[in-house]
Amino acid sequence: MIGTFLTRTSLSILLILSVLLLACSNRDDEAAKFIQDIASAYKGLKTGEHLRMDEINQREWDRLYIFAPYTPLTEIEAVIGTKVPSAVTKARVSERDDINLFVFLKNENIQIAVAVPRKAIDIAVTREVQPVSRSAAVFRYVGAGLPLTLAISK
Repeated sequence: MIGTFLTRTSLSILLILSVLLLACSNRDDEAAKFIQDIASAYKGLKTGEHLRMDEINQREWDRLYIFAPYTPLTEIEAVIGTKVPSAVTKARVSERDDINLFVFLKNENIQIAVAVPRKAIDIAVTREVQPVSRSAAVFRYVGAGLPLTLAISK
């Protein structure tokens, strides 16, 4: 009887861990796909053309925050109003200058947060214009070697 209980408990724990691992793996896959998609779209832009974030991230979201390199996690969490996922913490955005952090929210929930290498795409967004609404998340390519800029106001 104790052996059966331990077996059931062990199987339950194993099942829970498997689901958690799969969820983490799916988030990593989503982040990698987002980076690949945004880099691909960026490479195809010509001067004056626009990149629409709702075409890159077609999930449900209503606000986007883009945090520059070296932004402290405490500031990120204060701005978005919630704790960041562990993947963001592991990316060490507060210590690096080679990534921007993209955080997409739906209502008050983070849909996806991705540390995007600046070599894939570099976007200049000031704190004053954030958050950026879904409809306003349109960025203009101004030329080679220059970051994308917000094309329209909030």
